[in-house]
Amino acid sequence: MPAGADAVIRVEETHREGDEVVLAIGVGGGNDVRRAGADVRAGTLVIEPGVRIGPAELGVLASIGASRVTVHPRPRVALVTTGDELVGVADPLSPGGVRNSGAYVIPALVAQAGAQTVSVAHAPDDPALIRAAIAAALDADVTVITGGMSVGEHDHVTAVLTELGAAMQFAGVALKPGKPFAFATRGATLVFGLPGNPVSSLVTFLLFARPALLALAGETPRRLRTVAAIDEDCPLEPRRVQALRCRLRLAADGWHALPTGPQSSHILSSMLGAQALAIVPAGEGTLAAGTQVTVELL
Repeated sequence: MPAGADAVIRVEETHREGDEVVLAIGVGGGNDVRRAGADVRAGTLVIEPGVRIGPAELGVLASIGASRVTVHPRPRVALVTTGDELVGVADPLSPGGVRNSGAYVIPALVAQAGAQTVSVAHAPDDPALIRAAIAAALDADVTVITGGMSVGEHDHVTAVLTELGAAMQFAGVALKPGKPFAFATRGATLVFGLPGNPVSSLVTFLLFARPALLALAGETPRRLRTVAAIDEDCPLEPRRVQALRCRLRLAADGWHALPTGPQSSHILSSMLGAQALAIVPAGEGTLAAGTQVTVELL
């Protein structure tokens, strides 16, 4: 500002009369003055460690002249889909065939979690082919495998992982959908075994794999949760927690969660429009409409 000036008036609040400028409003000291340090003062910590750098963070870093910042590398994720029944999107659909939607869903979820998918492979239900695919995938920071995690005669993944030197940390969770989920490690590589059913795969990735990827990427993981009243009666599962895909609405009495429709683990369209997973505890009988449940925001 010019020496001796202590206020600014915008040109649209003035008009010219001959050689004079006439002010349309009164102006006080400090009017429209932007003082140094009003946004960020010297010595201020502007971004905490563990924060993902998005558009706003990039703008603030640029505004303070931080041309180089130390960041965590994106975790490298290798995906292996398994199953004789899986068919490519553009291939003819044979009787009993299922489109390999996981080859698209999982990489998209990986990107949302701040990681990068470095390879996508498919192996039919042949132990040798599954072994070759998983062996190559174990070179990544994180290996994600869909299908083959249960106890059927065509479920070879657990045995193959053991052969390859992976330590099975657990296999099976009390969750619907997602019971066959498994977790293993080999050295520093984390291995997530997702169920083959598409909804089970997606839900278990969100609940288990996503927080791990966020942590590996340096982000401070946090559960985005609230409570909501369930808008429909819900049959309970005696031994399993349920994760219901829901839409949310805000009413005078708080949040309400409405299931998106049939909740079977093969109905991938139940994820369309889903804004949250309603976490319904295990129990007997029916959870009555209006009961408050925890919801995990998507």
